[in-house]
Amino acid sequence: MKTIEINHANLQHCQETLPPHVIALGFFDGLHKGHRTVIETARRKADELGLPLAVMSFFPHPKSVLSKGQKQVEYLMPLEKKQQRLQQLGVDWFFIVEFSLDFASLSPQQFAGQYLVGLNAKHVVCGYDYTYGSKGAGNVNTLYADGSGNYGVTEVAKVELCGDKISSTRIRESLAVGDIEFIQNLLGEPYTIEWCPENGLLPQYTLPARGEYVATVKCHDREIVGILQVTADQQINFNRVGFISDRMMTIKWHKEVEETAFSLMT
Repeated sequence: MKTIEINHANLQHCQETLPPHVIALGFFDGLHKGHRTVIETARRKADELGLPLAVMSFFPHPKSVLSKGQKQVEYLMPLEKKQQRLQQLGVDWFFIVEFSLDFASLSPQQFAGQYLVGLNAKHVVCGYDYTYGSKGAGNVNTLYADGSGNYGVTEVAKVELCGDKISSTRIRESLAVGDIEFIQNLLGEPYTIEWCPENGLLPQYTLPARGEYVATVKCHDREIVGILQVTADQQINFNRVGFISDRMMTIKWHKEVEETAFSLMT
């Protein structure tokens, strides 16, 4: 998979050099079941048309940019991990578009013309509620017309769990109350972070709420299941895991411990 960071400065070069492709649109934070349904749908369409598959995402998060930094978004997955996962899903090209105030001001027609038609997309796949252009004025119903018919469009229906849409926002809400088991149903796998003993949580990850959790801690070739404690200051107490490492650790969260054996640190 090839990753290309696209901004105003190199947009024309990308327009002149990118091959025809099928593209999946979305922010794709966390790559939950809904995201994967969009990408898998796009993968099938790409295979059908004999074209490479591209995924377009944006960075920083639109909410952070549009609030001019007043709203800090709790990311679920850093870009490097997102790249790895997309490659595993069979994506050929990963476009990371710089989300700026200038980009946000583009009309739906400008976005479609410059970033879809202009980048040589031949078919576009997105979720039923995808929006684009200034103030989200464009949606799946306008996508074909805004591209002047230069690409096909496939809409992916809502992916639900317990009657509600699976979304990154729903995962963040569940993290905020420590509902780790429910998050696993949304992701299709345990929520995973990386932790540095010296610097703590790596950027663009989010810890669950204060509490105790059953988790798997992996450091190089050593892996152990134990109880981790997320403290009030969003640190991790490893005392009940069985080992403390001075190296980078990967932590998979499984479920909250309802009956704590000792009081939480403050």
